[in-house]
Amino acid sequence: MIVGIHQPNYLPYLGFFDKMKKSDIFVIYDDAQFNSRDFQQRNRIRTGKGWQWLTVPVEKRPISINEIKIKNNIDWASVHFTAIRANYLKTPYYSIYEEDLRKIYKKQYEKLIDLNMDLIHFLMKAFEIDVKIVFSSSLGFTSKSTERLLEITEALGGDTYLSGPKGRDYMEVSLFEKRGIKVEFQDFKHPVYKQRYEGFIPNMAAIDALFNVGKIPE
Repeated sequence: MIVGIHQPNYLPYLGFFDKMKKSDIFVIYDDAQFNSRDFQQRNRIRTGKGWQWLTVPVEKRPISINEIKIKNNIDWASVHFTAIRANYLKTPYYSIYEEDLRKIYKKQYEKLIDLNMDLIHFLMKAFEIDVKIVFSSSLGFTSKSTERLLEITEALGGDTYLSGPKGRDYMEVSLFEKRGIKVEFQDFKHPVYKQRYEGFIPNMAAIDALFNVGKIPE
């Protein structure tokens, strides 16, 4: 059984869902420490001028992702939805998903994790991905780095851990090998598809592919 683990990103890119599709159990690493330089509160959409960041304003503190609160004194949700609508309204599939997306951006969220998970579930449904989701915080482990990943995989009965490609830079693969668990590294090659604007730009939020081609491109 393959276990994949990933932080709950905001409007994740296609590689996030590629890892999810290749997993039998997908763990949302919600009690990892929040990193404002990562994609936990931000992502990019395609525009006529190239691309644009959409960033959720949060109260930045050295705490876990599932504790991060959104700054709702700023009308960020309307700004994000308006930017998405303006740049994707004329794409072939946007109208199919507009109302579901609008409902998410109309909802008041206190915590970033709840917003991110609603968007992740929205995209899972749109991409027809059916995989068991587990939150790392529900497992109660307090270890760090490779040991934590190993404990999670073991606790869920996994015989294979699916790592992102950057795992090669920091993981102690030997710890998995000693416990009889295989480590596979994700080999995600970003597909090229027709975007609304000329000149393909990869690694946008996955809504870019959804609105332009209606599925995860092969």
